[in-house]
Amino acid sequence: MIKKVSKLLIICIFSICLTSCWDYEDVDKRSIVISIGIDQVKENVQFSGEIAKVTPSSETKEKPQVANVYNLVSYGKTFEEARIHYDAINPFPVFSGVTRVVVFGQNFANKGIEPYLNRIGHIYDYRKTLLAVVSREKPPELFNVKIEKDIAAGFLIEDTISNLDKRGKALYPTFGELLSNIALEEVGYVLPYVGIEKGAITYLGLAVMKNSKMIGEIDIVDTDGILYILAKNPRLVEAIHDPKNKENIFSFLTNIKKRKIKTNYKDGKISINIDLDLQAILRYQYYSRSISEQEIKGLEKIISQKVKHDIISAVKKAQNEFECDYFGFAKYFRADYPKVYEKIKWRDIFKNVHVNVYVKTKITNHNLVDPNAKKKYLKDEEYGKK
Repeated sequence: MIKKVSKLLIICIFSICLTSCWDYEDVDKRSIVISIGIDQVKENVQFSGEIAKVTPSSETKEKPQVANVYNLVSYGKTFEEARIHYDAINPFPVFSGVTRVVVFGQNFANKGIEPYLNRIGHIYDYRKTLLAVVSREKPPELFNVKIEKDIAAGFLIEDTISNLDKRGKALYPTFGELLSNIALEEVGYVLPYVGIEKGAITYLGLAVMKNSKMIGEIDIVDTDGILYILAKNPRLVEAIHDPKNKENIFSFLTNIKKRKIKTNYKDGKISINIDLDLQAILRYQYYSRSISEQEIKGLEKIISQKVKHDIISAVKKAQNEFECDYFGFAKYFRADYPKVYEKIKWRDIFKNVHVNVYVKTKITNHNLVDPNAKKKYLKDEEYGKK
């Protein structure tokens, strides 16, 4: 409830700032865009969005309120034509300063989103911290999903990705970051991939973008290797089977203590070295038992090997299946060897770049391995503060 009220306040404050006064008659005659959808439908660009309906309060004429949201859909051969029709069906002038997310339909993402990125980059109405996602379903279908705890689908999508990003379980790419990627030209990138599952909007994984065109997707269960490299502070769960009991599983929560990526160029060959120092905390065992110091060292090696395998698999997938450097390794090589970088075509040689991964893990809570000791299990969001 508090979260919902805070969102309403944000919209209202921005609405008030538009007028420089508390004149509700002006505020309630503006269309405040919460989310935008862009898709390709046959030969037309489909432009859709969620609009906050601002109404004067029944108690006072000085405080605007958000009653609900309504959806609009328009079409055109170009962005400009679609926007003309969008404005024509909108009863009030559009304000985009508080827009939370842009949802690209998969058809449009397959064709290429760079034109729209450049459009946003040169229109000052939009924040450059705007979130971008790709939807498996058409954007209007997402916007029409009934949201029980939020006033709009756009709020739900942005909140979900933001929450996962803060917990190190997803990425939150902004338009500013995407514009920086396409300026480099040699790198790709990934976007959050969402869809409708059992009537609810769900985070599905990552959409792979090469030349700003979607060329595939990566299921959420296969994103750990990517997050260990790209997430700001990945905190991922590693389930390790007990070497002494196949039915027992140790659940560890990992956190990166140190991450270092360096490149090397020798005899015309390029290699990338990824060094990770991990901290792991044992959250629980399926069947509690005492663990020796020697077993702890063995578990540390198993975690390190698993994380190394996940990262190598993720990189090989980028090199062999997608042939796209969405890790941004080109940026590191350009920084280390600027003159060499100018003479090569990174896109062509990326699939042959050798990647070395070194992972060292330290289990930090030995006191939890004794089943007779008092156990204190940390929640995901608490880990990393200790």
